Amino acid sequence: MTRNWYAVYTLPRRERKVASILTKRGIKNYFPVNKIISINANNKKTCKEALFNSYVFVYIAESEIESVKDIPCLVNFLYWLAKPAIIKWDEIEAIKQLTLTYHNIKLEKSVVNVNDTVRIIDEPVISFNENSASVRFQTLKIVLPSLGFTMIAERDKVNEEKLQKELALADYFPKRFNSFFSN
Repeated sequence: MTRNWYAVYTLPRRERKVASILTKRGIKNYFPVNKIISINANNKKTCKEALFNSYVFVYIAESEIESVKDIPCLVNFLYWLAKPAIIKWDEIEAIKQLTLTYHNIKLEKSVVNVNDTVRIIDEPVISFNENSASVRFQTLKIVLPSLGFTMIAERDKVNEEKLQKELALADYFPKRFNSFFSN
């Protein structure tokens, strides 16, 4: 029996409830959560909300589709060309990895093309100071062709590396003076 990932559409703000019912029934599911961090003048507030409004993903065989439709708060399956849309395994894995690593993820609608593969676009901005290099506002975009979305995440100050003083000084002197810096 071949199983696939499908997206089910829920009533608004009922994703968590549907995921809970699916779990209680022994149906493998995935409810992606977006961690939202807002920073005010004095405090940092964190909350969690559905990444995809009104979507929960289920991993079932095609023969189980009708039995899943009777779950309370579940409206229907997401359809493509008059059939429940199959969500690719690598798209589910990309969503899982992005939600583990990033927060404040944004979604943009994109063209649906189920024959495309997941694309990851990384856009770091690198700045250099006297003795350091830092990566700021690293934007990561993941295109999810079977869902018709692009996930966009930004991370500030990903990596900051201090350069060793000896290496910095050695660059300014001719090679014959390098022996002075090796002591």
